[in-house]
Amino acid sequence: IIGAGNMGGSIARGLAKGSLIADSDIIVSNPSAGKLERLKKEFPSISTTNNNAEAATGADIVILAVKPWLMQPVMRELKLKSKQILISVACISFEELAHYVIAPEMAMFRLIPNTAISELESMTLVAARNTNDEQDQFILRLFSEMGTVMLIPEDKITAATALAS
Repeated sequence: IIGAGNMGGSIARGLAKGSLIADSDIIVSNPSAGKLERLKKEFPSISTTNNNAEAATGADIVILAVKPWLMQPVMRELKLKSKQILISVACISFEELAHYVIAPEMAMFRLIPNTAISELESMTLVAARNTNDEQDQFILRLFSEMGTVMLIPEDKITAATALAS
């Protein structure tokens, strides 16, 4: 998870409370140490780092939980591989995401959760691009552990966001 702010930290907490991902398989990166220290205090098995590339290298799934205006510089440093699954929490389009990755055909999800995800009670909207059924089912199962999940067409995600809030 790149970003340990409100949303990134909430997702990390939710994943750690779930059963599909071991705490020791969760790596969270953030520029400020304070947020990482609080997360580590709650879940000692989670790995933390200030190095985004270190967090993403070798990860099967990379969750970007950074502000939209930070996406371009953060994505450029990550150099994600096409075999990785990219999940963006930022409110930017798939087209924009595709411009920031080395392999625009990589599997991508846009995720719109709320901070109740840390308590396994989120209403989460998910849109997918360049994914297969196995990837879709895994992501839906993963986030279903943290609340209610709705898979929506990528062109409907903005309208669905307004309905969910």
